[in-house]
Amino acid sequence: MKPAMTPQQAALTAESCSPLSLYRQLAVGERSFFDLIYYEANTLLLSGLPGLLGLASRALFYPAMFAACASRPAFGRGITIRQPGKISIGKKLLADDYCVLDVRGKGGSISLGDFVSIGRFSTITAKEGSVDIASGVNIGSYARIATQSKVTIAESVLIAAYCYIGPGNHAAHESDQPLISQAMEIRGGVSIGAHAWIGAHSTILDGVTIGENAIIGAHSLVRESVPANAIAVGSPARVIKMRAHNSM
Repeated sequence: MKPAMTPQQAALTAESCSPLSLYRQLAVGERSFFDLIYYEANTLLLSGLPGLLGLASRALFYPAMFAACASRPAFGRGITIRQPGKISIGKKLLADDYCVLDVRGKGGSISLGDFVSIGRFSTITAKEGSVDIASGVNIGSYARIATQSKVTIAESVLIAAYCYIGPGNHAAHESDQPLISQAMEIRGGVSIGAHAWIGAHSTILDGVTIGENAIIGAHSLVRESVPANAIAVGSPARVIKMRAHNSM
């Protein structure tokens, strides 16, 4: 008898789905077997290729996998990409080694604007939701942006290392059903305004809006929305100061 699992675990371990069909769904979704073969060739031959040759080869052959990919992308070594047909990329993306772009489900999508930088080992995951990252956003190493609804990050936001943005919550309902197998509590996603700065190791929970030019101090847990130009710190985060800001 199987133990209690999340709905995703249950779907991925269903005996009715063949290993090939399951892998195809994870890798390229509903796209054709030709798309799967092209994905496999890129993964096998180019993903781990080091140095300038690797960067040049991935820049040449990877863009055809995506829904859209503008000029001069830089894909680092060992990047994990799932369902690239639902990922759109602006010009001059910088995706460092071993980062992850992961779309799951038919309704998921990721959109990256121009000049976006994604640090090493960082993960962007859209699980039946959407992640929209505007131009100029800089994401540090080991960050995780994940949603089952929507994450919107406006222009030139700075996200430091080890941040966690957008997670849903396991709702503790009164029930005989194990917590792990209950539905997630979804609160409408996360929105971060332009030019905000999210400090290292911060967590921004689902349902939160961060106003433009706001600063979130390192190691903060943000459970409630933060207004524009505010400085918020702590666990839970609280506004301690308002920044002077001159509109241009």
